[in-house]
Amino acid sequence: MGGMDDIRFTMGVLNVADTARYLGNKRTTLSGWAHGHDDAPALVHALPGRPDQLTATMPFIALAEAHVLRALRVAGVRSRRIRPALDRLRQEFGPYALVAHELATDGVDVLGDFSRTAGGEGIIEGKTGQRVMREIIQDYLEYITWADDEYPEQLRLMVFDPHRVVIDPHRFFGQPYFEDSGVRVADVADMLKADEDPEVVADEFGIDLDTVRTAARLALGQAA
Repeated sequence: MGGMDDIRFTMGVLNVADTARYLGNKRTTLSGWAHGHDDAPALVHALPGRPDQLTATMPFIALAEAHVLRALRVAGVRSRRIRPALDRLRQEFGPYALVAHELATDGVDVLGDFSRTAGGEGIIEGKTGQRVMREIIQDYLEYITWADDEYPEQLRLMVFDPHRVVIDPHRFFGQPYFEDSGVRVADVADMLKADEDPEVVADEFGIDLDTVRTAARLALGQAA
C-alpha cells in the first residue's frame, strides 16, 4: 500500500449522501457501512466525521469497498450477517479484503466454507449458490481498475451504464467524470441547476443530450 500520504486512502472525495446516490445504495445503509451504527463498527475505511453532514468523509478506497460490499449483498450475503462475513474475509485477505483480487474466487470459497460452520450459519441466503455468488462478485470487480500495488486506482460507476463515468482520485480530486469527454458530472449538473436549457449544456461541453440527462438523473435526482 502507498504511504500515509496516499490520497486514495487519505483524501475525502464524496460525502455519504453523494456516495449512496452514485453507487446505487440507500443513504441509511451506506451511512452504516461508512460510520457504523448502534455501537457496530464501520465496514469500510471512511474518514472521521458526521455522516449526516456534507463533509467528504469517503476517500476513494472506501468508495471501492462500498461498491464491492454492495456486490456481496446482491450476491446473497444476508444484511444482518454481513459483519461476521466481512470479519472472516479480513482474516483471510487482510483489512482491505473487499478490494482483494481474489474475492470472486478464493473469497467466495472462504464464505462458502464459513457458512457451513456454527459461526457462519445463515450468512448466505438459501437460494444462492457459490457459482452465482462468484459470477455476481466478478461482475462488480470488473468496474474496478487496480494499480501496480494491487490496490484500486479507478472505479467505474455502475449506475451510469452504458455511460462510462469514472472516479479517479488523481483526476478532478476524485469527482466523477465522463471518461469519453473528460467532463465532470458536477459541472453538467451545475449548469442544469442554473436553469440552463439541456441543449445549451450539451453544446457547452460537447456532449450529447443523453449524457446531459444522465448527469441530471444521477447528480440531481431529476430528469432534464
